[in-house]
Amino acid sequence: MKSGPFRFDPATLPGYGEMIVRGRVDRARARVIRGPVDRGASVVEWVVISALLVGIAAAVGLLLANKLKAKATSINLDTGAI
Repeated sequence: MKSGPFRFDPATLPGYGEMIVRGRVDRARARVIRGPVDRGASVVEWVVISALLVGIAAAVGLLLANKLKAKATSINLDTGAI
């Protein structure tokens, strides 16, 4: 056992685990106290990126549908039988 901020030596497996857990708890406590400062900007960025990707996917889908429809209408179905 070691005195100081950690109960175990961080060079050992239990000490490393304690260090990781304490770090996560400290970040969670700080988030509760300060609040999520930059969270709104991150959400807006993801919405913009998602909207762009949806727009690109819709444009590609529309382009493919038009090409397939043009190709399908150009096929001659008259077999000449009877």
